[in-house]
Formats: sequence, C-alpha cells, structure tokens
Amino acid sequence: MQTASPRPATLRAELRTFSQQPSPRFIAVVLAGCVVGRAAEGRWSWRDLVVAGVILGMEPFTEWVIHVFLLHARPRHVFGRKVDLLVARKHRLHHQDPRAINLIFVPLPVVIPGLIMVVVVTLLLAPHRNLGLTGLVTGIAMLLTYEWTHYLIHSRYRPRSRYYRYIHRAHRLHHFKNERYWFGVTIHLADHALGTFPAKESVPTSPTARTLGAA
Repeated sequence: MQTASPRPATLRAELRTFSQQPSPRFIAVVLAGCVVGRAAEGRWSWRDLVVAGVILGMEPFTEWVIHVFLLHARPRHVFGRKVDLLVARKHRLHHQDPRAINLIFVPLPVVIPGLIMVVVVTLLLAPHRNLGLTGLVTGIAMLLTYEWTHYLIHSRYRPRSRYYRYIHRAHRLHHFKNERYWFGVTIHLADHALGTFPAKESVPTSPTARTLGAA
C-alpha cells in the first residue's frame, strides 16, 4: 500500500504530489474538456449564474449525503448475497490508514465510469446544451476542489488561514474523535444545519472511528 512519505510541508510540494495522482488527473482532464466545450458553445446569460448557484448551494448537502449514505454504508445481505460498495470498502480502509495517499481519492473504478455517465446524461437531458455544460463545469470543478481539500487535510501541510484550520480540525475530529459527526470536507453548512457539528467535548470518543464498525 502506498503511504505518504515525509516531504516539505509547502503548498507547492503538496500540489505537485496531488497533480501526480490518477483520480485528480482524470477529473482535471474531464473538467478541461467541459470548459473548452462551454467556451465554444457561447450564449452566456443570467441562467448560467442560476445553474452554477444552485449546484454550489447544494454542495454542502451533496457532500453530507454521499459521506453518510455511501462512504459509510455497511455491508448488507440482499437476497442471500453480501453487498459491499467499493467506495465504502475503500473509505473504511481510509479510516484505518488516513495517511495512505491511494485511499484519499475517489477510486478510479468509480470516478471514471461515474464522470462519463454524468457527462453523457447531463448533455442528453439538459434543455440547453450550454446550460448543461455550465452545470458540468461547476460540478466537476467542485469535485476537483473536494479532492484537493481532502488530500491537503491529510497531507503534512498545516493550516494557516482561519477557514482552513476550521475544516482541518473538523475532519480530524471525524477521523479520530467520532465518525458519526463532521461529515463535510470543503464546507460544513450541512453539518451545522443537520446537527452533526457538535462541540468536541459534547460527544464521546468512538471506539469504531478507525473501523466504522464494519471491520
């Protein structure tokens, strides 16, 4: 298993490591293609702002729902067969070894077909291709931002800005204090709205923070 090795704790060094990872590279390529497509399409209007605003407004709750119901999904038996989602298995390994670089990112077998499906379905169903591309650019840019933020939190880089210290601390609490809280990564609006951002002292240290109760 590839693990993070000691390296300079600078943003430049971390960005270099991040840019070498397969998942962020694939996401960046798809994002670049969508940006080129959107620029070529033209026809900019206020509707683009609405589409982008809706997607950005949903982001905190999107992160929360995916983290709670997909990443923390436990193995289940359906019609006598064990069903254990790949993203959930990888996420449990990530909790067991939070510094393993290859476990920080969305797995390639998930992100490749997932992004391709999202692009195709969006372009087929969008009432206007230009707005569909705006939505894709916004959503995929947020996915890349999520990957970068999550990587940086688990890297050797230490917070300097007030906001980064805030999300860094919250994610560390999720990993090492109690896995039932602090589900956001880039933003914790959903945690605050849904009651999963308690004071550190108000919740017990969970014995299953490293295993998610499914080891």
